[in-house]
Amino acid sequence: MTDENGLVRAESPDHEQGLATPEELDAFQERFLRLLERRTAIYTMGDSTSVPKHVAVDLLRSVSFVLGIDPERPEIPERLLTVDLEDEFRRNLAEIERKVELTGKLWREVGDAMPPIPSTSFRDTVAAIGDFPRQYDFRSMAHEIPVMFDYPLCHPVPETLLGVDYINEYLSRLLIEADFLRRFEVDACVRVLERSSPDFEDLLVNLYEPVATSAIGRAVAGHDPRPLRASDEGRAEIARRLGPLGAAEQGRVMREAALAVCDALGVQDDDAREYLLALAPELLPRVEVGLARGDLRGVFVG
Repeated sequence: MTDENGLVRAESPDHEQGLATPEELDAFQERFLRLLERRTAIYTMGDSTSVPKHVAVDLLRSVSFVLGIDPERPEIPERLLTVDLEDEFRRNLAEIERKVELTGKLWREVGDAMPPIPSTSFRDTVAAIGDFPRQYDFRSMAHEIPVMFDYPLCHPVPETLLGVDYINEYLSRLLIEADFLRRFEVDACVRVLERSSPDFEDLLVNLYEPVATSAIGRAVAGHDPRPLRASDEGRAEIARRLGPLGAAEQGRVMREAALAVCDALGVQDDDAREYLLALAPELLPRVEVGLARGDLRGVFVG
């Protein structure tokens, strides 16, 4: 629960359940409010500790983000009950600054890894994120993401992540996708994308998912995934192998195919392999519909 100031409180004083005593919570709240007042004064350059309500809410969210407090949870992290919050805030702010430096590194790696596949949303998104380190006011609005971008990932970043944590996770996933795509011939990728979504260049569509799906389909059929070409014979072989199986066994075959794709492409990074593995079960409902209709062309294109 939260009090009238929006500060997180615990439901019970029972330490054995990992919750703070009322006295500890009162002391923490007093220290937190002093810290919030100082950060507000810094934000207004010493003019005032009073700001409009929407600014006060943002400053509260920013301070909470820097300290690692989740406003949606009822407990204060135990590590914050006894530390000097001002010192903790400065240490965490320095860590956020290091994360912003990582943003630049990840951004450059994405640019280097991406093959020349035409995609307006991808290009514009990468360009927009390039401005993030300059626009990000992590000292006052650390929870915000001050750039607009449109490119959808195959596996979206959880909305619980904020600020630089969101951006760096987004870039890490985007790097996995870009690195995967560059392991295929550009023409092969474009062929799959055109057949999956004819106007893909100008639409907000993910590039990784159709290519990865085609690669997995070829692996299920026992073929080299790299050409990405799907034939009627190949789809018939997929149906022959998956059709008699139950859902659990189909999932196992799809996961094994995803691992076979990684091996064929030389994908060794654990996160990249898990990223592709996570796609396999998401394909099963589409495969089920395709098998029922006797036509897998809507799943495996190319």
